[in-house]
Amino acid sequence: MQYRKGQIVGYVEASDRLAVPAVPDSWHVLQVMPGRDAKVIKAFAERCISGWSPIVVHFVQRGNGQQARRPHLGRRIEKAFLPGLIFLPDFELGWLGEIRSIPDVDNLLNFGELRSWLNATEMQLLRDIVKIENLLPSRRRWALAQLFLKYGFISVAQAEDETKLRVGRQIRVADGVFSGLRGLIERIDSNGRLSAYVGDGKHGVKVSGLTEAQIELID
Repeated sequence: MQYRKGQIVGYVEASDRLAVPAVPDSWHVLQVMPGRDAKVIKAFAERCISGWSPIVVHFVQRGNGQQARRPHLGRRIEKAFLPGLIFLPDFELGWLGEIRSIPDVDNLLNFGELRSWLNATEMQLLRDIVKIENLLPSRRRWALAQLFLKYGFISVAQAEDETKLRVGRQIRVADGVFSGLRGLIERIDSNGRLSAYVGDGKHGVKVSGLTEAQIELID
């Protein structure tokens, strides 16, 4: 018998594990050995098990290990945001026995007789927080204010104040030769560029021409 490409020759029933809802109703917290999160997630992938380990990415200078001013100037470091915790969708609970047989996996996180879990809204909040952690430092303040506003933690006026540049506001320089130093905004020109007094507590210097992307609000 001859076959041709694209010809249907039969059907194979899919495993029950593939017949899962697109979005779980809840997520349960699985304890694993801290530092082995990535290894466990890899084992999950090999067994077609769904799970999420939040990851934050940093770029550090190769010489001293301090945070790099720009991603291309440093070495990429990936770390678990919550070491030792992996989030398991509710539809995988039926396979908990197999999951616990994986090396470095402990059990679901419990508090007495209460089992920890997150609903869809709480899980989305966590994803948003992890996303902000992966932003450049100069952009995190604005993103956090928007997050607080989105979930109703603060009012619109408070959100605007969190991100407003004004004379007298304290900043931290996030880019350039003065990166990491604190300063005080002294002037804002019509183009939005800043002049700030930047120092280390003992000595200081006036820096002009800073952009919003180069600074981080800290008060």
